[in-house]
Amino acid sequence: MPRPAVFSAEDFWQFSLSHYARAGVEQACLTLQNTYQGNVNLALLLHWLDTLHIELADQQIHALTASLVASDKQLHQYRTMRQQLKPQLDQAGYQQLLTFELELEKSQQHALIEQLNRSLPSSVPITETGTKTITPTNLTRYFRQLGATSILPHLQNLS
Repeated sequence: MPRPAVFSAEDFWQFSLSHYARAGVEQACLTLQNTYQGNVNLALLLHWLDTLHIELADQQIHALTASLVASDKQLHQYRTMRQQLKPQLDQAGYQQLLTFELELEKSQQHALIEQLNRSLPSSVPITETGTKTITPTNLTRYFRQLGATSILPHLQNLS
């Protein structure tokens, strides 16, 4: 049965925190970001939608990608600054920088959810299953575009 296509930024954030904590996912995300210049929040969103069995059209994924341009630039600049300052800071100071970066990530996720909600029809079918089977669609297409398919199973971590 279709339900309104209004996704919650908080639900996505909680999914991301939980999934990121799985074995191998953090390293896959860092490789995606640092080696393939992929966006971790977009990858997590696409994976979340795959788990909900919601397939996006290519133009919807492109719209999500386009919505990240400004925040990606801001995050990249901040991340570079944090890495440069690391040797000069004590643990508490560095942790403050990491905490702020996490807030920037959360803000970017919120913007992604807003864009997603704008781009979906008034209702979409959502089928949640009790199995770990996921039809690879959104995330696979994104990873193919980046040439990052070798790390796809690590980010999906279906165990």
